[in-house]
Amino acid sequence: MNYKALLLVLGVAGYLALSARGRFEEEDPSSLSFRYPHHISISWETAPVSSQSVSWRTHDTVRVSYVEYTETTATPFFKDQVKRLPAKTERHTADDGTWNHHSANLQGLKPNTTYSYRVGNHTYWSEWAEFTTASGTREPFSFIYLGDVQRDIYSLGSRTIRKAIMDKPDAKFLLFGGDLVHRGAENLGNWNEFFPTGGWVYQSYPMLATPGNHEYANAASPDYLTKHWRLNFTFPQNGPAGQEEETYFVDYNNIRLISLNLIRYPIDKPGTQKMLVWLEERLKEFKGDWVIITHHYSMEQLARNREAGVRFPEFKALYERYQVPLVLTGHEHVYARGRMNGTLPVYVVSVSGPYQNAIRFPDWIERAGSSLQLYQLIDITPTRIQYTSKTVRGDVYDAFSIEKDKKGRLKFTASPSLGPESLLPPDKFETRYKKEQVDSYAKDRDNYLNKRK
Repeated sequence: MNYKALLLVLGVAGYLALSARGRFEEEDPSSLSFRYPHHISISWETAPVSSQSVSWRTHDTVRVSYVEYTETTATPFFKDQVKRLPAKTERHTADDGTWNHHSANLQGLKPNTTYSYRVGNHTYWSEWAEFTTASGTREPFSFIYLGDVQRDIYSLGSRTIRKAIMDKPDAKFLLFGGDLVHRGAENLGNWNEFFPTGGWVYQSYPMLATPGNHEYANAASPDYLTKHWRLNFTFPQNGPAGQEEETYFVDYNNIRLISLNLIRYPIDKPGTQKMLVWLEERLKEFKGDWVIITHHYSMEQLARNREAGVRFPEFKALYERYQVPLVLTGHEHVYARGRMNGTLPVYVVSVSGPYQNAIRFPDWIERAGSSLQLYQLIDITPTRIQYTSKTVRGDVYDAFSIEKDKKGRLKFTASPSLGPESLLPPDKFETRYKKEQVDSYAKDRDNYLNKRK
């Protein structure tokens, strides 16, 4: 082939490639393969010991989708063993186009069994992935807790999620404390970053989450949870009427994990009272070893530009009455751990994403932190909760245990070998906060540290 012919061939190939790229970008504003299933995640709508829920998204042209699944085998020749379940499908037009959101709940599964599954239709299928059902026994296990991801999700939030999984690959599930994204009603820059950030992790590790104020249409004045919440996830529907998949509980082996959507407080006061009654019933009836509660708003506001005071006194009283050991929260974009009135529960406030606040120092805080991206590893046995908070470097930042004796009495013990606290003000501290909040920071920090000695 002569030189001119070669140039002609290369030119045509380049033109076709650019044309194909242009068509692809036009058809798929989110830069995802528009026909293949994506935004795949697994969770639980029903019992973890015998079921697995799956959610995913496809382009509007893919109207029908399925889950195929089977018990995992060492051989790739398992085609004849595969079961197929049609998905429920809901069409939704968002800021990045029109999509079909699919979900299915696999039921009748065997306990403590690994399954392979994929989602899709015709020639457009996801890769095969695996999950393992709960054992239903009191065996020790671990899970991962992550506070607000919210901003710069793909570029910086990703490193916390991925580090946590690398640190604890045998974790049974992920728990997010709300504000998974910054604008819950938008895909661009939000859900389209959140799901690629997790990728195969969300396909292999069940995910639970409690709604944050940024999952609402207007984070400054919430009025309704955006449709994306129920489109993207399939959570339990065992909460108070009208609060399904936002206030709910999951019994995983010997623990009961309760999600409370306290974004409703005080905007939906009747709904909050209904939640309080529902919560007490769930606490009374549970006969397992541990109850752990999560809600997005912390029990007290801790960001430096927010007011002091207990947010949810009725809920606080209920936690103390029923000896709830651990409450996992977020929202403040700082780290804090402590016990109010010197008694359980232990309240944890954490943040996994890069957006950080300057912290206030109320008296109940026993360990504080700021300008840190953190993840939490929680190890469970019938008589012990071991909590460890780590930085994205993998360094232990905080650790404590809660132990139960034969009479059911609980004992809290903080790790005696923790390093110094990171209390650096966030980026642009002087411009983001009022002058008096900036000027008083060093004094408040030093007073807090002196009390801790």
